[in-house]
Amino acid sequence: MSGQKANVMAGWGDSAMRQAILLLSIALCGCAADDQMRVLATTPGGIEFSAWTQAYSRQAMADMAQDYCQRDGRKAQLIDSEVAEKHLFKGSRVVYRFNCVR
Repeated sequence: MSGQKANVMAGWGDSAMRQAILLLSIALCGCAADDQMRVLATTPGGIEFSAWTQAYSRQAMADMAQDYCQRDGRKAQLIDSEVAEKHLFKGSRVVYRFNCVR
């Protein structure tokens, strides 16, 4: 019986370790529900995005802006970008501003 009891106790230890690792990884990453990309403003003349560099590249943001501008038959043109925040695991949060031009 002591052999069975040892196996049961070992199983509990593995489960507790997995839960601890999961909780620690969520805490270190800053919470899984945090927005990776956010539309800050839209106007007929342009769009402004905010995105984490670990989740979205500059090209991905340009593609999304292009999709937005093409609804009116225009092209997206990057006006500027700036680093708004830095995070150890997520990289930098960058704000991208695009104008829709003909």
